[in-house]
Amino acid sequence: MRLFLRFVGAALMIVLLGLMLAPGGTIDGEAVIWDKAAHFIAFGLILWSRGVLFRRLPRLGAAVFAVAIGAAVEVVQAYVGRDPSWGDLLADSLGVSTALMMWAVWRGFRPREAFQTSNTR
Repeated sequence: MRLFLRFVGAALMIVLLGLMLAPGGTIDGEAVIWDKAAHFIAFGLILWSRGVLFRRLPRLGAAVFAVAIGAAVEVVQAYVGRDPSWGDLLADSLGVSTALMMWAVWRGFRPREAFQTSNTR
């Protein structure tokens, strides 16, 4: 199951980054809210993917890295014919923050070490 989740996480990262970096046009005013919602969801999923692919990476470190990916995507978008946006970066950050909070609530705010067992006897 762990290998399957890693495969899904890697595929998700590749697809999402491909979609965000693909050349495209501008977004009309009516679609802006859906664009921000897509960024919010995508970056929550990117944080999940980072957690699945790099299990020992601290979640806060993964969150900072995910936001850095969002910032890098916005910079690169200017060179592929898309409009970079501070609003997109804000939506990315909110998606990462929400996913991080959901993880903390799900784990009962306990550190990862509380769930790991030792096989040494």
